[in-house]
Amino acid sequence: MDYKVVESTQIVWCHGDDRYIRITKQNDEVIGLSYMQGDDLDDFKEHFSEIDTELTDFYNAVCDRLSGATEIDRINQAIWAHFNYRNLRDERWFEVTNKVKL
Repeated sequence: MDYKVVESTQIVWCHGDDRYIRITKQNDEVIGLSYMQGDDLDDFKEHFSEIDTELTDFYNAVCDRLSGATEIDRINQAIWAHFNYRNLRDERWFEVTNKVKL
């Protein structure tokens, strides 16, 4: 008999990036990502089990342009890029809103 995994969720520990990643797939496509920096698995399961739709959409938009050797490498690259993007966006928002108040 042939078997095919049609939906799966896995939690991956990425030692070099010091984070847990939750990856949900459907028919081999990533449909959900979330992550937490740090190594507390119970905390991750309790507080970071919700899919980060913005990160998931970002990953799916850029995954073909990433250069990692494995899917986990590419997901980590996307997480770092998305994290940096959100920080820059928030810094710009903070600068703009504070200038208006002056």
